[in-house]
Amino acid sequence: MKKPIKVLAIDGGGTRGLLPATLLHELEKETGQSVTDIFDVIVGSATGGIITTAIAAGMPMQDIMDIYLKQAKYILPSNFFRKIWNPFNLFAPAYPNKNLKSLLEEKFGQKTLKDVREKFGTDTIFLAGTLNMSPELKQGEWPAFKVEIYNSVLSKYENERVVDVAMRTSAAPINLPLYQHYSEAGTYANDPTLIALSFCMNHQKAKEAGASYLDDNRLGLGAKHDEIKFLSVGCGSDGRSFVPRDKIKKGNWGIIKWFSTSLISLIIDTNMVSNQYYMHQFLDEEHYMRLNAYYKADDAPAILKNKKLRIDVRDPEQLEAIKGYAETIFQQEKGELKSFLQL
Repeated sequence: MKKPIKVLAIDGGGTRGLLPATLLHELEKETGQSVTDIFDVIVGSATGGIITTAIAAGMPMQDIMDIYLKQAKYILPSNFFRKIWNPFNLFAPAYPNKNLKSLLEEKFGQKTLKDVREKFGTDTIFLAGTLNMSPELKQGEWPAFKVEIYNSVLSKYENERVVDVAMRTSAAPINLPLYQHYSEAGTYANDPTLIALSFCMNHQKAKEAGASYLDDNRLGLGAKHDEIKFLSVGCGSDGRSFVPRDKIKKGNWGIIKWFSTSLISLIIDTNMVSNQYYMHQFLDEEHYMRLNAYYKADDAPAILKNKKLRIDVRDPEQLEAIKGYAETIFQQEKGELKSFLQL
């Protein structure tokens, strides 16, 4: 039987990225293998893109966890005067990105995707999605946003700094500034599984010589649906994308109701649940596993259930609780997870 292509997909979700980072750390401890030993393709969006690029840059998973656990307030600094001149983030993002960039430059150095490819070759391939808000237009092209998927085995991206890819994929609307005219992939693929699936199943060959480091100048792995195993890891949900029927009433909503109720969830969560729907259509149950947390579950820590949990959570107690809950979830799911990954 042909060895399956194992894919790890990591969702966006702000500092709740501590959840997937902890789950992956527990997986490494349990198996004695690094995630790059286990997975052939690793893809991330937004905070999942930061985790993906951190792995690509060679950071230990413990250090990646510590970014969320110990540096959240540094990455997302709260400023009283900023709140005064920028109420409800009407005039600027909630946070500057200076500290995030400084931290990532400290951790990643000047590594490029060429350095990543020279270290991992085609054994582990890294993908990170971004949205180019102002792409250079070719003759005859209409002005439009452009999906940009950075890929460690395509030569056109090899001079990109890993830190720049991380900053682009995590430039979250409202929370962080655009970075080099890029916004995060969470706007269209907060769950990035379809990004990786399209790469894994792509049979095309590049027209330009040397465009790809894959055999025969291929742009993808040319796999069939039954030759892929997907582990999709979320950042946890607090159920905000659910609207009770008594609050819907007649559904005669205007802008204020949409904004106050679920417009952000409509943009972010809808692309996630739709991607998960599509993945279930493409892949059989034994080829797709979703690992996530519900922060309002009966067994969730009280500080996550009973206290407002922001997507940009900075509260040390809540972050510790997310870490602990991730460890609990891993223990509950490790048997099924190891069986799924054939470990």
